[in-house]
Amino acid sequence: MESLIVPNELFFEHLLQEIEAHRKVMIPTKGNSMLPLIRPQSDRIELSALNEGSVKKGNIVLARTRTGLYVVHRIEKVEEGVITLRGDGNLKVREECDREHVVAEVTAVYRKGRRVGKGSLEWRLAEKWWFSSPLMRRIFLGIYRRII
Repeated sequence: MESLIVPNELFFEHLLQEIEAHRKVMIPTKGNSMLPLIRPQSDRIELSALNEGSVKKGNIVLARTRTGLYVVHRIEKVEEGVITLRGDGNLKVREECDREHVVAEVTAVYRKGRRVGKGSLEWRLAEKWWFSSPLMRRIFLGIYRRII
C-alpha cells in the first residue's frame, strides 16, 4: 500500500471536519505512549464525536494540549475545565488541555483485522489496570517492551 504524507495542519483540519459531521474516522497510530492497548504502526484507531460521557476519567481521547500538539491519551483527571492526560505507556509524563480542546473519543482499536471496542474486556482491563498500580505499570511495560 502506498503512503501519502500530509502536513499535520491539513490532516487535523480534515479530521476535525469529519468528526464535527458525526462521522467515525479511522487513523493509523504512531508512537509508544499508549502501549500496550494501542500499538504503533500496526494498529488503527477509530475516533468518534464526543458525547455527554466522553470527557471523564479513564476514557481515551484526541485532544490538543496546551503546547499545541494533538495527542491520543487517556484522561487521568478532570478538574474545573482542565483535563489531565497521560498515555498508558508513559510512566511520568502528563499533558494538560482545556475542556474545549478535547475533540474526539477513541471508540475502538483495530489490530490484525480484529476490533477491540470500548467496553470490551481487553479495553476495560487496560482502563482499570493502569490507574490502579503505577509499580505494576512500570514492571509490565518493561517486560512488554522486551518481548515485543
